[in-house]
Amino acid sequence: MENWNTPSTNGDIFRNMLFTDRPPVVNKNLQFLLIYDEHNALLGGTNMVDLYWTGTLWHYKDISDFTREKAAVTQQMSNGICDAVYLGYNKFVVVEDSGAVQITEIVQAANEQSEFQFLERACQHDDSVLTVSGFSNKRNIVTGGMDCCLKVWDIEDLVATYSYSFAHTDIITSTDVKPMCSSEFVSTSLDGESLLWDIRRAKPAHCIFKKHDCHLSAVAWNTVLDHLIAVGAADGSIALIDVRQTENPLYESVESDRGIHKLLFNPNPERKEQLACCSDATSVKVFDTYREMLPVFEDNSHSDFVRGLAWYKDDLFSCSWDGNVIKHVVFSSKDNSS
Repeated sequence: MENWNTPSTNGDIFRNMLFTDRPPVVNKNLQFLLIYDEHNALLGGTNMVDLYWTGTLWHYKDISDFTREKAAVTQQMSNGICDAVYLGYNKFVVVEDSGAVQITEIVQAANEQSEFQFLERACQHDDSVLTVSGFSNKRNIVTGGMDCCLKVWDIEDLVATYSYSFAHTDIITSTDVKPMCSSEFVSTSLDGESLLWDIRRAKPAHCIFKKHDCHLSAVAWNTVLDHLIAVGAADGSIALIDVRQTENPLYESVESDRGIHKLLFNPNPERKEQLACCSDATSVKVFDTYREMLPVFEDNSHSDFVRGLAWYKDDLFSCSWDGNVIKHVVFSSKDNSS
């Protein structure tokens, strides 16, 4: 009689396969986009449709074309990558779903081609790192993730100088730092709280916004108005918070029928009121925070969830799980009203 109890050996084959032997996956689910200037940009993606959730980094010397073939450097990573931040023109930090934090530099090889050089790597989080933000001194960063822990790192030695275990009571979804400051940052969590942190204080954190029975999923600090913070929630609402008085939000309204994923203020001082937003949907939106979150731009060109946003010279770039990067021309509110 034929034995039907023999287990399949395919699982053992894939489990024992070395990272270098794994077949490359071209179509990555894009997770983030960073633009340093028109000759320096970084794109990151994680393959979520294969047995291995591996990541890929692409470095571009021309932001006019983000097709994968135009990348100056392409590097496959052994783990999924969740977020990144620039430390300088040729150096950045990447955080992984393995819990690792990695410093990488872009260098010129002997053949005059660019390549990634991995400088330092540390794994002090106990679960996936979902968010990283860099202070203006380019020496310190803050990370947070699924272990509910926040860490402030010294990049020189890649050591966590401050570690706040159970900073939140649930997964930390987003962080952002105060402009031109090396000690204050803000965090959001699935526990429904947004906390303002100052590492100089004995009691470093206090709550600036709480949403009962609703996850908080995104946060952005205005790069020009250092008292203004935007917080996004899973119910599609966005709240504007003045950190000088946090009893009540300046404004709060539902702006999407899906949960907010990322918020990003325009760094241009002349357009500091513009707040870009993407949610668990295909749309990219920009709001005027001076005019009660008046929508000034919306685009639905993507065919899957939008995950990354980046401003450059008033143009907004977005990347999506559909594998595409799209440039959006956003006019100012004055232009729209004229």
